[in-house]
Amino acid sequence: MSELQIGLLALGAAVVGLVYGFNVLQEWRFRKKTRQAFARHHDDVLLNVPKNNVRDGVKATRLEPVLVDAAGADNEPEAPGFEPELPPLDSHDIPELPRLDDDIDLEEETDFAFDSADHQALVVAMLDPSLDFIAEVVFHQSHELAAMPRFNVAKRVQIIGRTEKGLWKPAEILPGTRYKQLNIGLQLVDRGGAVTEQELASFCQQVSRFADEHNAAVSFPQRQQKLVAARELDRFCSEVDMLIGINIVPRQPIDGARLRSFSEAGGLQLEPDGAFHYLADSGNSLYSLAAADQTPFSYHNLLDHSFAALTLLFDVPRVAGGVEVFDRALEFAQQLAHEFDAQLVDDNHRVLSDVGLTRIRDQLQHIYGSMDDRGIAPGSVAALRLFA
Repeated sequence: MSELQIGLLALGAAVVGLVYGFNVLQEWRFRKKTRQAFARHHDDVLLNVPKNNVRDGVKATRLEPVLVDAAGADNEPEAPGFEPELPPLDSHDIPELPRLDDDIDLEEETDFAFDSADHQALVVAMLDPSLDFIAEVVFHQSHELAAMPRFNVAKRVQIIGRTEKGLWKPAEILPGTRYKQLNIGLQLVDRGGAVTEQELASFCQQVSRFADEHNAAVSFPQRQQKLVAARELDRFCSEVDMLIGINIVPRQPIDGARLRSFSEAGGLQLEPDGAFHYLADSGNSLYSLAAADQTPFSYHNLLDHSFAALTLLFDVPRVAGGVEVFDRALEFAQQLAHEFDAQLVDDNHRVLSDVGLTRIRDQLQHIYGSMDDRGIAPGSVAALRLFA
């Protein structure tokens, strides 16, 4: 065997090793993430919590949904014919939204001139007085940041700055860019609950220390008013925060390769979190398909693994398009059940009947109406922030 052949074999082995190592790392990250998101420190949530509540607003613990099936297990819905190729969702039903993962990144909006009124409004809207506690730091002289301020707080912090020319932009370290003012916003509510008095006091102390170090004046909103508003907003969020999980339980384990082919034919794609997602044009997830035991999917394990059950997830307040998207998700779940000889069941292993699904749909309409009345559109930037 020549040295070239030996080298090619070694290179191939190294590539295979890197791919395998990457898959292992992705699976470890997914398990860590799901353990954090679905950690339970409470009794059986299907028996002991109010219907459709995914967090209790007191312990700040996310809870699973309760899917109501009033007709019982004897009325299994009849599976429709197999049509995995789903037509695109109407763009009028799902408005275009900026993609959100962990942060809203407005720094990439380079196509807008900084003197654009629309761009200025977009930047200022990054901080919302109804969602954020906004501290205003005003420098006595225009100031070039040597480093971005860091704040040791549990909630999300965003910073925008007003330059010498009076233009607002996401604060960043850029040579020659000098700021007259920084607005620093601490998010008041997320799925972890409302900000506490201690957290807010710590944030104010850290901002004041930063202002002192930079010879700047700082002003804060009225703290107690913001705490009251945060608690009230969190109560509202707890009432509409619902994560629907429809379980697909087959008679025989589902082959991973067939599952991947079927999911991709239905318009879903495998994402880094280890689940298949149906994405809007904006990139936001409308619904997802995961293994019921939370084993992350990867291109590697889909080749040689079978799965005992699947769960289709619909994160109610984060989805633009509302009930129409739920109907599309349910249609896909029914096609899965037909293709893999499975039943659709809730977390109590009760077969989901037409009556039960109709009641869930009615609950969704009520939730979306409440969100619209509150001015928090499902799937909007505000909703994606509050329910993260």
